Amino acid sequence: MTHPNRLTRRQFMALAGITATSALLAACAPAAAPATTGAESGGAAASDTTNLLAWFTDRSTINAMTEEVAIPEFQERNPGITVEMQFVPEAELQQKLLTANAAGNAPDISSIDETFLDTLTKQEVLRPIPEETLDVNSEMGELTAFLYRLPQGSDDGRYYGLPNGVFSSALYYNNTLLEELGYTPEDIPNTWDEFLLWAKEVSVWDGNTLTTAGCALFANEFSLWEDLRYQYAGTSDGNPFPTKETMRLADDVGIQAWQFIMDMYNVHQVDSIAEGLISRDRFGAGNAVTLYQWTWFNGFMDTQYPDENWGILVPPSVNGEPIYGRRGPDVGFTLTTQNDNHLDAALNFYRYLVGPDYLARYCKLRGIQPSLRSMWETPEFNEESGPHWAAIAVKNRPENTVDPGFWPAELVAITNRLTPSIRDEGEDITTVLQREEQAANEFLAANPQWSILSAADYDANPQWLTVTG
Repeated sequence: MTHPNRLTRRQFMALAGITATSALLAACAPAAAPATTGAESGGAAASDTTNLLAWFTDRSTINAMTEEVAIPEFQERNPGITVEMQFVPEAELQQKLLTANAAGNAPDISSIDETFLDTLTKQEVLRPIPEETLDVNSEMGELTAFLYRLPQGSDDGRYYGLPNGVFSSALYYNNTLLEELGYTPEDIPNTWDEFLLWAKEVSVWDGNTLTTAGCALFANEFSLWEDLRYQYAGTSDGNPFPTKETMRLADDVGIQAWQFIMDMYNVHQVDSIAEGLISRDRFGAGNAVTLYQWTWFNGFMDTQYPDENWGILVPPSVNGEPIYGRRGPDVGFTLTTQNDNHLDAALNFYRYLVGPDYLARYCKLRGIQPSLRSMWETPEFNEESGPHWAAIAVKNRPENTVDPGFWPAELVAITNRLTPSIRDEGEDITTVLQREEQAANEFLAANPQWSILSAADYDANPQWLTVTG
């Protein structure tokens, strides 16, 4: 029987299509004026109703679930509150919030990317989340409590935005192809040396054309580089940020990791550079036995490739054991209301969005481990949660991966130059890493980043690498 608060796959895909059209219309609409209660407008019939406006980024599957399932559930539980959603392209969201705030008609709740936190906090677009609304330290762990309390390290710091959960990489497998080859998921080796031998064996080439990839990797190279750093050198030396002010790309660990990646193409030939085929597209089309990919791809597999028989595993590591690599935060919800009369209702809706009922749906669609520690042992999110989820529950635990925080678009742009230079242009690995390391450190010297969790931060806080985080 279908749970009343969940959609079947057929219903969900239909809703996703409807919502994608709605998102285009809503994103083009002018910002709504601050909603009023009936008492403010003189309407007796709606005197106890608060009408909230929420801006969500344009993720059709999340928005379909929120609009069609979550908001009706919230409104039923809170009959004095209504919520209107508007969808805003993520690339436009920060500027739209700045503009709306300056005009005095900002939405009550907004979903934002973590990289917007610094600007929106300094421009006083975000309102602090009262401590009584959410006990971050106990509900999300010490690392989250440290990273997101701003100004960081200040006795009077406040929380302005928190992650819904964390991503990491996973090894996706095509169960149909495995069965045809006579393997089970348990047969896939968990050390890199053994895995590459196996992946080369199951790769199929037709002359110079790769017809079946043993391990599709193309376009995910930098993510693997990050994982390999921690596997080779540990949580301190493997961290690409020795301090918040410095980045290391061209150290021996960085060079070794990039050489490993290029050997996957040129020596082991488990994927192809020449064809330029994005690895997730190859996998989704059924032309890869395994795929190295971050777990936000879960939602795409369910909605875009519903006929594929797939699962995920913790990716191989150097020795088959933790530390498995890096994890990173997902977009979070923020309080942006400028109407004090809406504050209580907005906080009520915020707490619902950062609560187990909403996150249980959201996290499945986004492929993330919930930020709420209380959810980690529930059947949907624990180590026994099945082939589409158990690996996320294992790998994303704080004792198994490292969260180096997040960094701004300018630094991302610098690291994004690595892959095309090394993979596509064939430049010398060391030369490229030295060049971009210099650019990264010049940027960091001029732009200190509170949002980075460096090796020095981890060395000072070993409890971040424990079960509770």
